[in-house]
Amino acid sequence: MIRRKTSSQDPPPGLPAALAAVDAAAPTITEQAPKVDRTATFPEESISALRSARLLSAAAPREHGGHGFTTAELTEVAFRLGALCGSTAMIWAMHQIQLACLTAGAGHEPRLAGYLATAAREQHLIASVTSEEGVGGSLRTSRAALRPAPGGVRLTKRAPTVSYGEAADSLLVTARREESAHAGDQVLVLVLAEQARLRSAGGWDTLGMRGTCSGPQLLTAEVPAWQVLPRPFGEIAATRMVPLSHVLWAAVWCGIAEDALRRSVRYVQARLRGKDGAPNPRLGWMYARQRTMLDAVRQFAARYDREPRAPGLTVHANALKMQVSRDAVGVAQLALEVCGMAGYSETGEFSVARQLRDLLSARLMISNDRLNEANSELVAFGDLV
Repeated sequence: MIRRKTSSQDPPPGLPAALAAVDAAAPTITEQAPKVDRTATFPEESISALRSARLLSAAAPREHGGHGFTTAELTEVAFRLGALCGSTAMIWAMHQIQLACLTAGAGHEPRLAGYLATAAREQHLIASVTSEEGVGGSLRTSRAALRPAPGGVRLTKRAPTVSYGEAADSLLVTARREESAHAGDQVLVLVLAEQARLRSAGGWDTLGMRGTCSGPQLLTAEVPAWQVLPRPFGEIAATRMVPLSHVLWAAVWCGIAEDALRRSVRYVQARLRGKDGAPNPRLGWMYARQRTMLDAVRQFAARYDREPRAPGLTVHANALKMQVSRDAVGVAQLALEVCGMAGYSETGEFSVARQLRDLLSARLMISNDRLNEANSELVAFGDLV
């Protein structure tokens, strides 16, 4: 990867400057989006544009050279990116989630804090390896375990999905604390790219989100013991990974739906130009659903910033993900009905094919059925005050 040299003395931009940087990168991202989708390749030029604008350090704390963005601010950037390219936006969002998880361990281990500062300064891209074969899609269960190695630990893990792993500078990997640990006694391990050996275990020829390059991988690595985050993964998952994943993913999906809405509006405007007639009534329903979704995402982000350990937060986060993953698809489907064959086409300014295909992945990114089961149990027996 080619990176712009950045100085740790440069003040990180605030949200207005970050959004302006996204707008400046928009021509590159939108030009690359169809190619990335068509070829199922990593959006190298788009991520390079974000790296050059220093937007890969948005979630890193300011004391470590990052932007120190709140969840609400991260949400606005994810939404803006989603309207340009779903794959690029999802990669950016997943990377920010990893930064937040890494931050959770940096306060207890100076060398982790040092890596976090390096990642912010050099605009590293961090991937996640939390999926695993044989655990039924459970984030909070691992078969892989850490084993002693000279000067540290080693691990081997078979993961059915590893997004952009081969393009990442480092990975955060879940595993059992040791071979004798039970399946839920997990830790999170920082693995630098040069410490990892990734072997593709299958292709990535999917319906949507093709640029995330999330194919199965066999990971083997050996790392120093300090690269094992000191906090249990269960705590990091509950307070960082899960709520941030649901709100940032939802923001990306809202952005993709926003793009579909804008394309349908332009289509109606083009049809009405110079002619008599009324606008397509579906536009009103699309706008109402889109604004309701986006308001819900922003409200959750604000709540999480105020009360990151609030009772009922997990139920709220799960519910947000479940609802937006369905409603965003509904907006894109209405856009398809408005644009007709122009929307059904894979090319052209009114095409919503890529947007619809990308959004169909939303209900699968942590199954809605699994989340609904968890919420049903929490609603029945949990403290939701």
